[in-house]
Amino acid sequence: MKIIGKIGKNARETEETKGTEKETEPLDKIEFKSFLTKVANDTKIAEGEKAVEDILRCIYRNQPISTKKIAQYTKLPLPIIAKVRTILERNRILTRDKRGALYSENGLNIIEKNLKFKLNHDLKCPVCNGRGIVLDEYFENILKKHKKYAKKRPTVNTSIDQSFATPETATYRAAFMADRGDLEGKRILFVGDDDLTSIPTAISGLCDEVVVMDIDDRLLNLIDEISKKEDLNIKTVKQDFRNPIKNEYMGTFDTIFTDPPYTIEGLKLFLSRGVEGLGEGGEGALYLAYSHKPIDEYLELQRIINSMGFVIYELIPGFNIYEGSEIIGNTTFLARLIGKNLKKFEEGEIDLNKLYTGEVKPIVRHYKCLNCGKIYEIDGKTVRIENLTCECGGKKFKMIKRRKIR
Repeated sequence: MKIIGKIGKNARETEETKGTEKETEPLDKIEFKSFLTKVANDTKIAEGEKAVEDILRCIYRNQPISTKKIAQYTKLPLPIIAKVRTILERNRILTRDKRGALYSENGLNIIEKNLKFKLNHDLKCPVCNGRGIVLDEYFENILKKHKKYAKKRPTVNTSIDQSFATPETATYRAAFMADRGDLEGKRILFVGDDDLTSIPTAISGLCDEVVVMDIDDRLLNLIDEISKKEDLNIKTVKQDFRNPIKNEYMGTFDTIFTDPPYTIEGLKLFLSRGVEGLGEGGEGALYLAYSHKPIDEYLELQRIINSMGFVIYELIPGFNIYEGSEIIGNTTFLARLIGKNLKKFEEGEIDLNKLYTGEVKPIVRHYKCLNCGKIYEIDGKTVRIENLTCECGGKKFKMIKRRKIR
Protein backbone atom coordinates (compact mmCIF):
# COMPACT_ATOMS: atom_id res chain seq x y z
CA MET A 1 0.00 0.00 0.00
CA LYS A 2 1.18 3.51 -0.72
CA ILE A 3 -0.25 7.01 -0.67
CA ILE A 4 -0.15 8.41 -4.19
CA GLY A 5 -1.86 11.78 -3.87
CA LYS A 6 -4.75 13.76 -2.57
CA ILE A 7 -7.81 15.32 -4.09
CA GLY A 8 -10.60 17.38 -2.63
CA LYS A 9 -13.87 15.92 -1.45
CA ASN A 10 -15.80 17.44 -4.32
CA ALA A 11 -13.39 16.46 -7.08
CA ARG A 12 -15.23 14.24 -9.57
CA GLU A 13 -12.48 13.26 -11.98
CA THR A 14 -12.00 9.49 -12.13
CA GLU A 15 -10.62 7.04 -14.63
CA GLU A 16 -14.05 6.88 -16.23
CA THR A 17 -14.72 10.64 -16.44
CA LYS A 18 -11.26 12.05 -17.08
CA GLY A 19 -11.25 14.15 -20.22
CA THR A 20 -14.97 13.76 -20.91
CA GLU A 21 -15.57 17.49 -20.93
CA LYS A 22 -14.40 17.63 -24.54
CA GLU A 23 -17.19 18.37 -27.02
CA THR A 24 -17.75 15.69 -29.64
CA GLU A 25 -19.62 15.44 -32.90
CA PRO A 26 -23.37 14.80 -32.53
CA LEU A 27 -24.18 11.13 -32.93
CA ASP A 28 -26.71 11.58 -35.71
CA LYS A 29 -23.76 12.28 -38.01
CA ILE A 30 -22.14 8.97 -37.17
CA GLU A 31 -23.14 5.62 -38.63
CA PHE A 32 -24.90 3.96 -35.70
CA LYS A 33 -23.57 0.43 -36.09
CA SER A 34 -20.01 1.72 -36.16
CA PHE A 35 -20.75 3.76 -33.06
CA LEU A 36 -21.88 0.70 -31.10
CA THR A 37 -18.76 -1.15 -32.20
CA LYS A 38 -16.54 1.74 -31.13
CA VAL A 39 -18.20 1.98 -27.72
CA ALA A 40 -17.71 -1.75 -27.16
CA ASN A 41 -14.07 -1.56 -28.24
CA ASP A 42 -13.27 1.59 -26.26
CA THR A 43 -14.73 0.17 -23.05
CA LYS A 44 -13.34 -3.33 -23.66
CA ILE A 45 -16.68 -5.07 -23.08
CA ALA A 46 -16.10 -8.78 -23.62
CA GLU A 47 -19.77 -9.23 -24.59
CA GLY A 48 -19.37 -6.75 -27.46
CA GLU A 49 -22.03 -4.64 -29.17
CA LYS A 50 -24.90 -6.65 -27.69
CA ALA A 51 -23.90 -5.52 -24.21
CA VAL A 52 -24.00 -1.87 -25.29
CA GLU A 53 -27.44 -2.47 -26.78
CA ASP A 54 -28.55 -4.11 -23.50
CA ILE A 55 -27.43 -1.02 -21.59
CA LEU A 56 -29.34 1.25 -23.97
CA ARG A 57 -32.45 -0.92 -23.67
CA CYS A 58 -32.24 -0.99 -19.87
CA ILE A 59 -32.11 2.80 -19.71
CA TYR A 60 -34.96 3.10 -22.23
CA ARG A 61 -37.24 0.94 -20.09
CA ASN A 62 -36.27 2.26 -16.67
CA GLN A 63 -35.18 5.89 -17.07
CA PRO A 64 -34.13 7.70 -15.01
CA ILE A 65 -31.94 4.94 -13.58
CA SER A 66 -28.74 4.86 -11.52
CA THR A 67 -25.48 3.35 -12.74
CA LYS A 68 -25.70 0.71 -10.02
CA LYS A 69 -29.19 -0.32 -11.13
CA ILE A 70 -28.06 -0.56 -14.75
CA ALA A 71 -25.27 -2.92 -13.65
CA GLN A 72 -27.77 -5.08 -11.76
CA TYR A 73 -30.18 -5.24 -14.69
CA THR A 74 -27.57 -5.96 -17.38
CA LYS A 75 -25.30 -8.18 -15.21
CA LEU A 76 -22.28 -6.13 -16.30
CA PRO A 77 -19.51 -4.77 -14.04
CA LEU A 78 -20.14 -1.33 -12.58
CA PRO A 79 -16.91 0.23 -13.97
CA ILE A 80 -17.94 -0.85 -17.48
CA ILE A 81 -21.37 0.73 -17.06
CA ALA A 82 -19.77 3.97 -15.85
CA LYS A 83 -17.50 4.12 -18.91
CA VAL A 84 -20.33 3.43 -21.35
CA ARG A 85 -22.55 6.00 -19.68
CA THR A 86 -19.79 8.62 -19.92
CA ILE A 87 -19.39 8.02 -23.67
CA LEU A 88 -23.16 8.20 -24.21
CA GLU A 89 -23.33 11.48 -22.31
CA ARG A 90 -20.36 12.86 -24.25
CA ASN A 91 -22.22 12.08 -27.49
CA ARG A 92 -25.36 13.71 -26.14
CA ILE A 93 -27.42 10.54 -26.25
CA LEU A 94 -27.84 10.55 -22.48
CA THR A 95 -28.20 13.24 -19.90
CA ARG A 96 -28.55 12.88 -16.15
CA ASP A 97 -30.43 14.27 -13.19
CA LYS A 98 -30.21 13.47 -9.48
CA ARG A 99 -32.16 10.23 -10.05
CA GLY A 100 -29.81 8.86 -12.70
CA ALA A 101 -29.37 8.46 -16.46
CA LEU A 102 -32.05 9.33 -19.00
CA TYR A 103 -32.21 9.99 -22.73
CA SER A 104 -31.90 13.40 -24.26
CA GLU A 105 -34.52 14.26 -26.86
CA ASN A 106 -31.94 13.75 -29.59
CA GLY A 107 -30.77 10.48 -28.04
CA LEU A 108 -34.30 9.14 -27.80
CA ASN A 109 -34.89 9.79 -31.49
CA ILE A 110 -31.62 8.12 -32.47
CA ILE A 111 -32.26 5.02 -30.35
CA GLU A 112 -35.85 4.54 -31.48
CA LYS A 113 -34.85 5.02 -35.11
CA ASN A 114 -31.84 2.68 -35.09
CA LEU A 115 -32.72 0.02 -32.50
CA LYS A 116 -36.51 0.12 -32.99
CA PHE A 117 -37.15 0.32 -29.24
CA LYS A 118 -40.85 0.58 -28.38
CA LEU A 119 -41.36 -1.24 -25.07
CA ASN A 120 -40.75 1.53 -22.55
CA HIS A 121 -41.35 -0.37 -19.33
CA ASP A 122 -39.96 -3.45 -17.58
CA LEU A 123 -42.01 -6.68 -17.65
CA LYS A 124 -40.17 -8.32 -14.76
CA CYS A 125 -42.42 -9.38 -11.86
CA PRO A 126 -42.35 -6.50 -9.35
CA VAL A 127 -43.08 -8.84 -6.43
CA CYS A 128 -40.37 -11.48 -6.82
CA ASN A 129 -37.98 -9.33 -8.93
CA GLY A 130 -37.42 -12.19 -11.33
CA ARG A 131 -36.56 -14.83 -8.73
CA GLY A 132 -39.66 -16.84 -9.52
CA ILE A 133 -40.72 -17.29 -5.90
CA VAL A 134 -42.03 -15.14 -3.06
CA LEU A 135 -41.53 -15.49 0.66
CA ASP A 136 -44.65 -16.62 2.50
CA GLU A 137 -45.35 -15.55 6.08
CA TYR A 138 -43.25 -18.43 7.42
CA PHE A 139 -40.13 -17.46 5.46
CA GLU A 140 -40.73 -13.75 6.08
CA ASN A 141 -40.45 -14.49 9.79
CA ILE A 142 -37.25 -16.44 9.13
CA LEU A 143 -35.88 -13.43 7.26
CA LYS A 144 -36.64 -11.09 10.17
CA LYS A 145 -34.72 -13.38 12.49
CA HIS A 146 -31.84 -13.86 10.08
CA LYS A 147 -31.31 -10.13 9.56
CA LYS A 148 -30.07 -9.69 13.11
CA TYR A 149 -27.66 -12.61 12.77
CA ALA A 150 -26.27 -11.37 9.44
CA LYS A 151 -25.14 -8.19 11.19
CA LYS A 152 -22.71 -10.28 13.24
CA ARG A 153 -20.69 -11.45 10.25
CA PRO A 154 -16.98 -10.55 10.37
CA THR A 155 -15.32 -8.33 7.80
CA VAL A 156 -14.92 -9.98 4.41
CA ASN A 157 -11.60 -11.53 3.46
CA THR A 158 -11.25 -10.41 -0.15
CA SER A 159 -8.06 -12.44 -0.65
CA ILE A 160 -10.25 -15.57 -0.76
CA ASP A 161 -13.04 -13.85 -2.71
CA GLN A 162 -15.44 -13.48 0.20
CA SER A 163 -18.39 -11.22 -0.56
CA PHE A 164 -21.45 -11.33 1.67
CA ALA A 165 -24.88 -11.85 0.14
CA THR A 166 -27.74 -9.91 1.68
CA PRO A 167 -29.92 -11.58 4.36
CA GLU A 168 -32.80 -11.47 1.86
CA THR A 169 -30.71 -13.43 -0.66
CA ALA A 170 -29.81 -16.11 1.89
CA THR A 171 -33.46 -16.51 2.87
CA TYR A 172 -34.64 -16.62 -0.75
CA ARG A 173 -32.06 -19.32 -1.41
CA ALA A 174 -33.48 -21.42 1.42
CA ALA A 175 -37.04 -20.84 0.19
CA PHE A 176 -36.04 -21.73 -3.38
CA MET A 177 -34.45 -25.01 -2.29
CA ALA A 178 -37.52 -25.77 -0.19
CA ASP A 179 -39.86 -25.05 -3.10
CA ARG A 180 -37.90 -27.42 -5.35
CA GLY A 181 -38.15 -30.25 -2.81
CA ASP A 182 -34.45 -30.29 -1.99
CA LEU A 183 -34.75 -29.63 1.77
CA GLU A 184 -37.55 -31.75 3.22
CA GLY A 185 -36.09 -34.88 4.78
CA LYS A 186 -32.73 -34.17 3.12
CA ARG A 187 -29.14 -33.90 4.28
CA ILE A 188 -27.65 -30.59 3.15
CA LEU A 189 -23.96 -29.72 2.73
CA PHE A 190 -22.73 -26.16 2.34
CA VAL A 191 -19.39 -26.11 0.54
CA GLY A 192 -18.38 -22.77 2.05
CA ASP A 193 -20.92 -20.46 3.68
CA ASP A 194 -19.71 -16.89 4.14
CA ASP A 195 -23.29 -15.79 3.34
CA LEU A 196 -24.74 -17.77 6.29
CA THR A 197 -27.33 -19.38 4.01
CA SER A 198 -27.21 -22.36 6.36
CA ILE A 199 -28.98 -20.31 9.04
CA PRO A 200 -32.37 -19.69 7.31
CA THR A 201 -32.07 -23.18 5.81
CA ALA A 202 -31.78 -24.76 9.26
CA ILE A 203 -34.34 -22.43 10.86
CA SER A 204 -36.87 -23.67 8.28
CA GLY A 205 -36.88 -27.00 10.13
CA LEU A 206 -37.26 -28.91 6.88
CA CYS A 207 -33.88 -30.69 6.73
CA ASP A 208 -32.75 -33.86 8.45
CA GLU A 209 -29.21 -32.49 8.73
CA VAL A 210 -27.25 -29.36 7.86
CA VAL A 211 -23.44 -29.44 7.62
CA VAL A 212 -21.25 -26.41 6.87
CA MET A 213 -17.65 -26.73 5.69
CA ASP A 214 -15.48 -23.62 5.51
CA ILE A 215 -11.88 -22.57 6.05
CA ASP A 216 -12.76 -19.40 8.01
CA ASP A 217 -12.86 -20.02 11.77
CA ARG A 218 -14.66 -16.71 12.32
CA LEU A 219 -17.64 -17.85 10.27
CA LEU A 220 -17.68 -21.35 11.73
CA ASN A 221 -17.65 -19.96 15.28
CA LEU A 222 -20.50 -17.57 14.45
CA ILE A 223 -22.57 -20.37 12.92
CA ASP A 224 -21.92 -22.50 16.01
CA GLU A 225 -23.05 -19.63 18.23
CA ILE A 226 -26.28 -19.07 16.28
CA SER A 227 -26.96 -22.80 16.01
CA LYS A 228 -26.67 -23.21 19.77
CA LYS A 229 -28.90 -20.21 20.48
CA GLU A 230 -31.59 -21.35 18.03
CA ASP A 231 -31.16 -25.08 18.77
CA LEU A 232 -30.49 -25.79 15.09
CA ASN A 233 -27.94 -28.60 15.39
CA ILE A 234 -25.87 -27.33 12.47
CA LYS A 235 -22.59 -29.21 12.28
CA THR A 236 -19.55 -27.15 11.30
CA VAL A 237 -16.32 -28.57 9.87
CA LYS A 238 -13.13 -26.64 9.18
CA GLN A 239 -12.16 -27.60 5.65
CA ASP A 240 -9.46 -26.47 3.26
CA PHE A 241 -11.12 -27.35 -0.04
CA ARG A 242 -7.76 -27.92 -1.68
CA ASN A 243 -8.00 -31.25 0.13
CA PRO A 244 -10.78 -33.87 -0.24
CA ILE A 245 -13.48 -33.93 2.42
CA LYS A 246 -13.23 -36.60 5.11
CA ASN A 247 -14.34 -40.13 4.29
CA GLU A 248 -17.16 -39.98 6.83
CA TYR A 249 -18.86 -37.30 4.71
CA MET A 250 -18.35 -38.91 1.31
CA GLY A 251 -21.63 -39.77 -0.40
CA THR A 252 -23.79 -38.89 2.60
CA PHE A 253 -25.67 -35.81 1.33
CA ASP A 254 -28.71 -35.22 -0.87
CA THR A 255 -28.30 -31.51 -1.64
CA ILE A 256 -25.24 -29.28 -1.99
CA PHE A 257 -25.04 -25.48 -1.93
CA THR A 258 -21.93 -23.55 -2.95
CA ASP A 259 -20.94 -20.00 -3.87
CA PRO A 260 -17.35 -20.61 -5.04
CA PRO A 261 -14.59 -18.24 -6.14
CA TYR A 262 -15.54 -16.84 -9.54
CA THR A 263 -12.66 -18.48 -11.39
CA ILE A 264 -12.66 -21.62 -13.54
CA GLU A 265 -10.27 -23.45 -11.21
CA GLY A 266 -12.24 -22.38 -8.14
CA LEU A 267 -15.42 -23.63 -9.79
CA LYS A 268 -13.88 -27.02 -10.59
CA LEU A 269 -12.55 -27.38 -7.04
CA PHE A 270 -15.75 -26.49 -5.17
CA LEU A 271 -17.96 -28.54 -7.50
CA SER A 272 -15.61 -31.49 -6.98
CA ARG A 273 -16.04 -31.25 -3.21
CA GLY A 274 -19.78 -31.11 -3.80
CA VAL A 275 -19.57 -34.30 -5.87
CA GLU A 276 -17.70 -35.95 -2.99
CA GLY A 277 -20.57 -35.00 -0.70
CA LEU A 278 -23.17 -36.44 -3.08
CA GLY A 279 -20.97 -39.44 -3.85
CA GLU A 280 -18.92 -40.21 -6.95
CA GLY A 281 -21.05 -42.26 -9.32
CA GLY A 282 -24.12 -41.08 -7.42
CA GLU A 283 -26.78 -38.46 -8.04
CA GLY A 284 -28.31 -35.40 -6.43
CA ALA A 285 -28.94 -31.66 -6.61
CA LEU A 286 -26.31 -28.96 -6.40
CA TYR A 287 -27.09 -25.25 -6.13
CA LEU A 288 -24.46 -22.99 -7.64
CA ALA A 289 -24.20 -19.23 -7.14
CA TYR A 290 -21.82 -17.80 -9.73
CA SER A 291 -21.00 -14.54 -11.47
CA HIS A 292 -22.45 -13.58 -14.84
CA LYS A 293 -19.90 -14.15 -17.60
CA PRO A 294 -19.34 -13.37 -21.29
CA ILE A 295 -20.61 -16.08 -23.65
CA ASP A 296 -17.20 -17.76 -24.13
CA GLU A 297 -16.77 -18.16 -20.37
CA TYR A 298 -20.37 -19.36 -20.01
CA LEU A 299 -19.65 -22.08 -22.57
CA GLU A 300 -16.58 -23.20 -20.62
CA LEU A 301 -18.59 -23.19 -17.39
CA GLN A 302 -21.30 -25.30 -19.00
CA ARG A 303 -18.73 -27.71 -20.43
CA ILE A 304 -17.23 -28.24 -16.97
CA ILE A 305 -20.63 -28.78 -15.38
CA ASN A 306 -21.68 -31.29 -18.05
CA SER A 307 -18.38 -33.17 -17.85
CA MET A 308 -19.05 -33.86 -14.17
CA GLY A 309 -22.43 -35.45 -14.87
CA PHE A 310 -24.59 -32.40 -14.12
CA VAL A 311 -27.10 -30.57 -16.27
CA ILE A 312 -28.18 -26.98 -15.64
CA TYR A 313 -31.82 -27.67 -14.83
CA GLU A 314 -32.61 -24.06 -13.92
CA LEU A 315 -30.67 -20.80 -14.02
CA ILE A 316 -32.00 -17.53 -12.65
CA PRO A 317 -29.96 -14.41 -13.50
CA GLY A 318 -29.57 -11.80 -10.78
CA PHE A 319 -30.96 -14.05 -8.04
CA ASN A 320 -28.15 -13.31 -5.58
CA ILE A 321 -27.52 -9.76 -4.38
CA TYR A 322 -24.33 -8.87 -2.49
CA GLU A 323 -23.37 -6.11 -0.12
CA GLY A 324 -20.97 -3.68 -1.75
CA SER A 325 -19.75 -5.89 -4.63
CA GLU A 326 -19.99 -3.21 -7.30
CA ILE A 327 -17.43 -4.87 -9.56
CA ILE A 328 -19.84 -7.75 -10.26
CA GLY A 329 -22.81 -5.40 -10.35
CA ASN A 330 -23.80 -6.70 -6.89
CA THR A 331 -25.50 -9.74 -8.43
CA THR A 332 -24.81 -13.31 -9.52
CA PHE A 333 -27.01 -16.06 -10.92
CA LEU A 334 -28.36 -19.08 -9.07
CA ALA A 335 -28.30 -22.39 -10.94
CA ARG A 336 -29.91 -25.65 -9.89
CA LEU A 337 -27.81 -28.52 -11.17
CA ILE A 338 -29.18 -32.05 -11.31
CA GLY A 339 -26.72 -34.89 -11.78
CA LYS A 340 -26.22 -38.63 -11.98
CA ASN A 341 -23.18 -40.85 -12.48
CA LEU A 342 -21.25 -37.96 -10.99
CA LYS A 343 -17.50 -37.58 -11.22
CA LYS A 344 -15.07 -35.03 -9.84
CA PHE A 345 -11.88 -33.48 -11.13
CA GLU A 346 -8.88 -35.38 -9.83
CA GLU A 347 -5.68 -34.03 -8.30
CA GLY A 348 -3.59 -32.53 -11.07
CA GLU A 349 -6.66 -31.48 -13.10
CA ILE A 350 -7.12 -28.34 -11.00
CA ASP A 351 -4.55 -25.54 -10.81
CA LEU A 352 -4.47 -24.73 -7.11
CA ASN A 353 -2.47 -21.56 -7.80
CA LYS A 354 -5.35 -19.99 -9.72
CA LEU A 355 -8.31 -20.46 -7.39
CA TYR A 356 -9.03 -16.85 -6.52
CA THR A 357 -9.64 -13.75 -8.61
CA GLY A 358 -6.54 -12.00 -7.30
CA GLU A 359 -4.41 -14.92 -8.49
CA VAL A 360 -5.92 -15.03 -11.97
CA LYS A 361 -6.42 -11.30 -12.56
CA PRO A 362 -4.28 -9.35 -10.08
CA ILE A 363 -5.56 -5.79 -9.80
CA VAL A 364 -4.35 -2.61 -8.11
CA ARG A 365 -7.09 -0.31 -6.89
CA HIS A 366 -6.95 3.36 -5.90
CA TYR A 367 -9.19 4.42 -3.02
CA LYS A 368 -10.00 7.95 -1.91
CA CYS A 369 -10.59 8.70 1.77
CA LEU A 370 -14.03 10.30 1.96
CA ASN A 371 -12.90 12.36 4.95
CA CYS A 372 -9.72 14.06 3.70
CA GLY A 373 -9.38 13.06 0.03
CA LYS A 374 -6.08 11.22 0.40
CA ILE A 375 -5.60 8.47 -2.19
CA TYR A 376 -4.25 5.02 -1.39
CA GLU A 377 -3.03 2.32 -3.76
CA ILE A 378 -4.12 -1.15 -2.62
CA ASP A 379 -2.95 -4.44 -4.11
CA GLY A 380 -5.00 -6.66 -1.78
CA LYS A 381 -1.94 -8.57 -0.58
CA THR A 382 -0.16 -6.47 2.04
CA VAL A 383 -3.26 -4.49 3.03
CA ARG A 384 -6.92 -5.09 2.21
CA ILE A 385 -9.33 -2.19 1.91
CA GLU A 386 -11.56 -3.58 4.67
CA ASN A 387 -8.64 -3.19 7.10
CA LEU A 388 -7.49 0.25 5.93
CA THR A 389 -7.58 3.32 8.16
CA CYS A 390 -6.49 6.68 6.75
CA GLU A 391 -3.86 8.81 8.48
CA CYS A 392 -6.66 11.27 9.28
CA GLY A 393 -8.57 8.52 11.07
CA GLY A 394 -11.13 8.07 8.31
CA LYS A 395 -12.41 4.57 7.57
CA LYS A 396 -14.69 5.22 4.62
CA PHE A 397 -13.22 5.06 1.12
CA LYS A 398 -14.39 5.22 -2.47
CA MET A 399 -12.67 3.33 -5.28
CA ILE A 400 -11.78 5.81 -8.02
CA LYS A 401 -9.52 3.74 -10.27
CA ARG A 402 -8.49 0.15 -10.93
CA ARG A 403 -5.89 -1.36 -13.23
CA LYS A 404 -4.68 -4.85 -14.00
CA ILE A 405 -1.16 -5.84 -13.06
CA ARG A 406 0.63 -6.90 -16.21
